[in-house]
Amino acid sequence: MTNIQLIATDLDGTFLSDDKTFDKALFKVVLERLKAKNIGFVIATGVHQERIEMLLADFLHAGLFYVTNNGARVSAPNGEVLYNQAIPWSVLAQIQTLITAFEPKPDQGLVYSTDDTAYIPRSFSHLATDDRLKYFKKVILFDDVSEIVTPIFKVTMNWIDFDENKLYAAAKQALDHQVHVTETGTGAIDIVPAGVNKAVGLKVLADNLGIQLSQVAAFGDGGNDIEMLTQVGYPYIMPNTKLSGDFLPVVADNNHAGVLRTILTILDKSSVS
Repeated sequence: MTNIQLIATDLDGTFLSDDKTFDKALFKVVLERLKAKNIGFVIATGVHQERIEMLLADFLHAGLFYVTNNGARVSAPNGEVLYNQAIPWSVLAQIQTLITAFEPKPDQGLVYSTDDTAYIPRSFSHLATDDRLKYFKKVILFDDVSEIVTPIFKVTMNWIDFDENKLYAAAKQALDHQVHVTETGTGAIDIVPAGVNKAVGLKVLADNLGIQLSQVAAFGDGGNDIEMLTQVGYPYIMPNTKLSGDFLPVVADNNHAGVLRTILTILDKSSVS
């Protein structure tokens, strides 16, 4: 019998289908069964809180925990922030210098983000389309990071047909251990504070709940899930992932409610054990 006390899932490519929807009726069933067993449910994602609240608008009072911004922020169902780690102002200035000098420039956008606000360099304003920024409450243009007055959790950039290893190498040389660079799960790259990842956020949450990471199940599909998957007791990977290792299989892909169906399978097995 498993001893799962908490279940975490990535969003894009994992919990959400390719069209950014999910089976709401099935999710309600899963949450009811988890509640009956006193098992918590966590959204562990690279995206910010405002986007999550739009995607999960019908479940804002369903008792969900959140690890957002690739681990930079952790919050409880009542909205209490259990942990947040912003990028230091001095490091933001270095990130700006790096991106200014780096070629090619992000041709699909550049955003310095809080949980609800997108700060965009004025030189990238032509990429700030409604479709790309619909998940932010506010959009503020700036010329220099010194104008930003709100703590920034991550800097996100995106290219078409780009080898992300080039940015990883440039960031390593310019910023060394001051930041953590990771993919977002949506095809972009995030720069987050040093020492921040989804596993760190889950550890904060597990400690708060009085459980061990060995009692956590997690679902993921991308490079920003790897720390989380390698540190929990029950790591599940999606069938369409490029990740490899000693992971558990999901019963279906993200377009066929694989996460939710796997959770039901777990619960069914524990009920008869």
